[in-house]
Amino acid sequence: MDDGKDWRTRLNLEFVDQFPHGAFHFAVGNGWSLLLAEVFRRVDAALHDEERSFFGWNDVKEKWGLLRMTHNGSDCIDDIVDWAEATSERVCDLCGLGGRLRKDGAWRVRCDACASI
Repeated sequence: MDDGKDWRTRLNLEFVDQFPHGAFHFAVGNGWSLLLAEVFRRVDAALHDEERSFFGWNDVKEKWGLLRMTHNGSDCIDDIVDWAEATSERVCDLCGLGGRLRKDGAWRVRCDACASI
C-alpha cells in the first residue's frame, strides 16, 4: 500500500524509539531501504528493556560504497550491524537487486543495469 510517505519517513515512524533525537537522515540510496528495515526490525527484537531506554543510532551512511552504521548499543547490536554492512556489498544501492562493489570514479554497489548511473 502506498501511503504517500517515502521509505525514510516510514522507517522513522515505525522505529521511532531507535531515533531518540527525532527524525533521522539516512545518507544511503533507495536500494538499501529494505536492508535498513530488516536491520531496525532485528535491533528492535534484540534490545532488552534496559538497553532500549538509551539506545540510538548515531550514523547511517554509505562510505567507500558500503553501508556504515554507528550506534550506542551493545555487542549484540554490533553483530546485526556487521551482518548489514557485509550484506550491503551484495545489494545495489539504487534498486535493491543483487549487485557488486564497483569503482567508477567512486565506490558504489551496483547491479549491472544500474552500473552506468
